Amino acid sequence: MNGGSPTDTPALGRDGFERQPFLATHRALAACNRELGRLMDEVIDRVGALAPAALAEKPVVRQLPERCIVQFGPVALTLAWLRGGMGSVAEGELLVIVWRGIVARPNGFKPERLGSAAGAHAATSLWEQVLHPAAETEADWSWRGTDGDGCSSVELAARCVGQLHSALEAAA
Repeated sequence: MNGGSPTDTPALGRDGFERQPFLATHRALAACNRELGRLMDEVIDRVGALAPAALAEKPVVRQLPERCIVQFGPVALTLAWLRGGMGSVAEGELLVIVWRGIVARPNGFKPERLGSAAGAHAATSLWEQVLHPAAETEADWSWRGTDGDGCSSVELAARCVGQLHSALEAAA
């Protein structure tokens, strides 16, 4: 015997070949895209539910497949999927930041040099978290922070919007 534990040996599939961990597969990439979409949709829905009670103006939402910005009055929330090497989900990370200041302008792009002095509208990070996907299968997908605690996309959306709401109340 080699003295190692059973988990030290690679998992073998039915065909006898070594199986890749789920997060290293193409299926994980598709699952990651679905979870990012679920997370962003949930954030947008939750912020929309806050909007009538908190501000007269509607939140400004900018969404791309791997990025989302929600400007909510004087504060903003950004979510960005940062790909790792070779497109592997296991090497990517999700960066979530709550900002004080303007991140997404409601009236389109205005170069800073045409407006007021540079830096006058700079946003300041109030809260940020880096999360990594954790999953053996798509069904048990979770986002894990440095504290090791995992949460679903819906739970993460609630946490993010809670932080955004706290920042909005502090700014009022």
